[in-house]
Amino acid sequence: MTDKYPIPYSKESVYFQYNVKDFDRARKFYGEILGFEKIWDGGEEVGWMEFALPIAGSRLGLNYQREGEIKRGSGVLTLVVDDLEVTKKYLAGKKIESDDIVDIPDMVSYFNFHDSEGNPIQAVSDPRVKSE
Repeated sequence: MTDKYPIPYSKESVYFQYNVKDFDRARKFYGEILGFEKIWDGGEEVGWMEFALPIAGSRLGLNYQREGEIKRGSGVLTLVVDDLEVTKKYLAGKKIESDDIVDIPDMVSYFNFHDSEGNPIQAVSDPRVKSE
């Protein structure tokens, strides 16, 4: 945290994520057509892949949506932070409600909240729960 940024953002502090129905098609579009570097791909089983964007510290995440329709033009601003608990406490102090922290062992920990217009934002960090 600094005087300028009251939340403990990580060095790779922001990415945008889209839900996709066709993981292979999305992988090809962002990797081969747009030329983004794939930095992590868990495949359909995990349902998540990430690309580095051409701006330092920014990423695009693709979330495999197995069921239902995808609302085009929707996405989630994702803020990578070093400490979820500090971030959650800071937001609560600003009277911003957030969901409980979700832990996916060995992968990620996160919670969701909304901006003043109801747009979704997700705070995410390295996993708090790790296998021994």
